Amino acid sequence: VSDTGPLLHLSEAGSFDLLESAGQIFIPPSVGIEVKRYIPDWHSGPPAWIKIADLTDTNQNDAQTWQESGILDLGEADALALARQLHADWFLTDDTAARVMATSLGIEAHGSLGVLLWSARNLQYEEAEQRLNALAASSLWISSSVIAEAKLALNRLFGRTKE
Repeated sequence: VSDTGPLLHLSEAGSFDLLESAGQIFIPPSVGIEVKRYIPDWHSGPPAWIKIADLTDTNQNDAQTWQESGILDLGEADALALARQLHADWFLTDDTAARVMATSLGIEAHGSLGVLLWSARNLQYEEAEQRLNALAASSLWISSSVIAEAKLALNRLFGRTKE
């Protein structure tokens, strides 16, 4: 299950396709509406591997409570509630509060950078590095130290480091 962040940031970085390798992605309707504002190609509908799923009343109420309390925004709250409803393998978010909340609920959370590093094993080093640089240049804020750590991780993954 994903909120808007990873869909937007990976799209901006030319790496939207990496999400497909994670399997079927579910989003709540509110995320679908948000994404339409930011990703022009989305107006014709999401790719076949992204499914829009409605929340049950109980999960919708939880999402509304999280949003009204100021803990999460609408898309993050709905997506997290959907992840819990579907017993999702991963909750994809680039929002720190949503990640912390997911972890407190026992849901494994990853962000755009995590998706890119997870997918890097299927790429050539140069392409993985280019995608990392593009993600760093997207609207996602990533500290320079996190980018440096990600580059070290890529180097280790591709055997380009001296231990």
